[in-house]
Amino acid sequence: MLEIAIDELGIGNDKVAYITLPANRNDVIDAMDREKIFVEATLRIAECDEVPELAGYEFKEEPTLDELNFLAKRIEEIASDEEDFTSLIAYRALLQRGFGTINEAINSTYNLQTIPVYPCRDLREYGEIVLENEMLEEFDDIPDEVYEMLDPEKAGRAMMEREGGVFIDDYYAIPDSYEPALVYDEELPERMEEWVFKLEVTGVPERPEDISDCEKAILTLPADEEYMRQLAEKLGEKHIDECVCVGFESTIPQISDVCFESMEDIYALNDTARRYSELSREDAAKFKAVLEHELWREWDKINAVLNDLDSYEFDGSINYSYEFGTKYLSKMLPPDFDRSLLDGALNDNFGNKILRENKCVITDYGVVSHYGGHLYEMVEAPQQEQTSDFEMGGIS
Repeated sequence: MLEIAIDELGIGNDKVAYITLPANRNDVIDAMDREKIFVEATLRIAECDEVPELAGYEFKEEPTLDELNFLAKRIEEIASDEEDFTSLIAYRALLQRGFGTINEAINSTYNLQTIPVYPCRDLREYGEIVLENEMLEEFDDIPDEVYEMLDPEKAGRAMMEREGGVFIDDYYAIPDSYEPALVYDEELPERMEEWVFKLEVTGVPERPEDISDCEKAILTLPADEEYMRQLAEKLGEKHIDECVCVGFESTIPQISDVCFESMEDIYALNDTARRYSELSREDAAKFKAVLEHELWREWDKINAVLNDLDSYEFDGSINYSYEFGTKYLSKMLPPDFDRSLLDGALNDNFGNKILRENKCVITDYGVVSHYGGHLYEMVEAPQQEQTSDFEMGGIS
């Protein structure tokens, strides 16, 4: 697990989004949307369980999101290799010498088997390995009875100074033995995924209970219809909507497998994915805010929101109702009013009243209006009925 922090740039900004890599680009964007980060931001490694030395590590140049994501994927692959558990120790040993660039950090995840790694906790234990395997050449001519009297700790220290080894946890590694590999020079071997929906599909089995034994394929959306047709044929069906969905993932949190009930919806789903991927950052956040507000689950309603997105007003800078109340009042006051006087003067109660009157809702992405409504519309006082003196009995 490699967790990165995405910090919004700018004086006085304290917005930060955290996301665990490797991830889909749209998941990263969703984390930024929730933290209201729509401007330029900087990336840093906040935490890495497998390689704790990477936390807070600074490269000569700031890595890109794609580079950090690929590094996270490589570390995940190394850590999951049960047959070669020493590679992670070898990588951490290299990191203690330092990486200048993200390219070096990525390339160093390859060829790690060239680094010797021994299970031992200290110099004495390593010295015993050294003496047992006669690794110090200057002791070759010493009689066995004298050789056995040598101090293992001193032998281990001498060997460590000679080969530049390091202790990590309960292992000893020799990073100077590393034979570098050049995998990433100018172009990353693999780009970051950025699908909107991912489905695991299969053909229709002869018997429902046989579905677990059927060949399965991954379909990511948006996708070209010709590609979907070819994938269906590979699974033994003519059209993709004749296949069976056995797994569903979404990078739009408000659209889950609850919404996707049947492969009959696959073309509507693909259309939603295509249109969503074409939205601006702010419109994508607005779309998710509307779905969160109105809880639509049917595809015709979901696509209706996309069609009428301009009919909703959205402010992605709002987290709390008191912020909304302050901004609302600021817009209602004369232009020359000192708005600094509003700081800390309002509470959630005022903001909530305005939200109810204007039928607005604060979501994870900001405040959104109802269909056709306005966020900062003047709330007018109710009109009182006018009565005459005669009607009130003022004239006898």
